[in-house]
Amino acid sequence: MLFRSSGIPVNDLCKAKFVGLKRCHLYRYVIFKINDNNKEIIVDHRYRTKKASSDASETEAVTEGDDHENTSNMDFATQSQEEIFADFVTRLPEDQCRYAVFDVEYAKGDVVSNKIVFISYSPDSAKIKPKMLYSASKDALAKVLDGIHESIQINDPDDLTLEYVQEKLLRV
Repeated sequence: MLFRSSGIPVNDLCKAKFVGLKRCHLYRYVIFKINDNNKEIIVDHRYRTKKASSDASETEAVTEGDDHENTSNMDFATQSQEEIFADFVTRLPEDQCRYAVFDVEYAKGDVVSNKIVFISYSPDSAKIKPKMLYSASKDALAKVLDGIHESIQINDPDDLTLEYVQEKLLRV
């Protein structure tokens, strides 16, 4: 178990999947949730964008659990960022909180860049107790995920668009 501030520990796979997104570029996004008994922050879903490296030492811990039903394995080279973001949005329950990291591509002038964005999703329709628990636990997860460029709080599902996230990155 990793660092915790709200009393809810972060499962080790959360960091491993983040490393897979950040360093190995195996995932485009990873969604996290607090488990059903409110004891641990766990990986809820991930979007796999490429095959694991042939270097087993590099990706063994990162790909642990990827045969699980909560992994999207899309056609690795053909999905646009818009299609991937649309898949991401469909994975977020409309009345439950979640955390996520998304590797966002955006353009500033003629320069195209990628940044890792931490999204704290707490829809207005979620119950108060989970909202408070997610709010209190956000920093514990964010501290474990070293390398986040921007943190975005989203409460209105209408703000959950790729354009909104890219606009936030342009303001940084």
